[in-house]
Amino acid sequence: MSPEPHGPAAHGPRRPSTSGPHDVQQASALLARLRTDIEAGLTAHLDVTGARLVKLDSALQPLAAELRAYVAGGKRLRPLLALLGFRAAGGVRTDHVLGAALSLELLHTCALLHDDLIDAASTRRGRPATHRKFARRHAAASWDGDPERYGMAVAILLGDLAFTQADELWQDVDTQPSRLIAGYRVFTVLREEVMAGQYLDLEAAARRTRTRESALRVATLKSGRYSVTRPLEIGARLAGADDALVARLHDFGEPLGRAFQVRDDILGVFGTEGRTGKSTSSDLAEGKRTLLVAETFDRLDSADDRATLSAALGNPDLTSRDVDRARALMRSSGGLAATEEYVAEQTTLALDALDVLDADRDATDALHVVAAQLANRTS
Repeated sequence: MSPEPHGPAAHGPRRPSTSGPHDVQQASALLARLRTDIEAGLTAHLDVTGARLVKLDSALQPLAAELRAYVAGGKRLRPLLALLGFRAAGGVRTDHVLGAALSLELLHTCALLHDDLIDAASTRRGRPATHRKFARRHAAASWDGDPERYGMAVAILLGDLAFTQADELWQDVDTQPSRLIAGYRVFTVLREEVMAGQYLDLEAAARRTRTRESALRVATLKSGRYSVTRPLEIGARLAGADDALVARLHDFGEPLGRAFQVRDDILGVFGTEGRTGKSTSSDLAEGKRTLLVAETFDRLDSADDRATLSAALGNPDLTSRDVDRARALMRSSGGLAATEEYVAEQTTLALDALDVLDADRDATDALHVVAAQLANRTS
């Protein structure tokens, strides 16, 4: 593995991010280039691994095709942030660490496949969830056994396959061994945290926990760090960043990650299904104890109102009228407004941390653009 240039000499003089207005046009161009590289890398990877599967047995073709279809349409947030973390720490050759960035997208694919099973979801990214699709395939072919169990088994195996390929992609990283190990250590922490967050999410729903602290702990572990903080740290470590720079990236990533997940929770109830690609009643039906739910319960004075919202949470037979009532309570109580305010506060904290980050200016400008997009997204 070859050493990666690091520090100001690798890319010209550092321009601290406080030195002037952000160049949005140049930042957008950088983001577009990185996204193009990510898409090309994913396509090449799936070409190779898909052909490898089919070579084992032609019956594996539907599995290879489903993995490709499932990966299509993602926002590529995690690999993008990993590459920006690499650039922020002075890394130049993003192609040398693209494998690590792509691994985050394959890990995300695994998480979504398994999450759809946990949540008994019907759709993902505007298409049938994998377990539903393969259950229908089983039923249409009149095969032996239970179609639903077959579909669930396929989704578990496909998630495991994506998880395995995520590890494989690290073999393509070209940097100093010590940097590779440092980056992979963060990748391991990321995986542990997201599994822990997923469990805490399940337990909160089962126990009907509705505290603000619990909701924010789940938001941080299940999504915030996994989506923002740790990908940035992985990229920075692969570029040879020291602990001080990683800590400053952490100061930016933590509040932005929380804002990202809490925005996602808002969209899970108030979004548009055509934009989010999933049902906007599913979070209520699954009984998710989000910050939005906690802020609403804290503000409901009427026992009848609390009972109405409680009855909606975790009810798989929710009607559109039930959903409308829950949404109305979230609005009228001020719970929605308080949650929106939290997103704004966390975004401001992130941007303030970014403004004092002494790192590559192109990368920090791009991170400003990404932060604004995450805070204001509608899908």
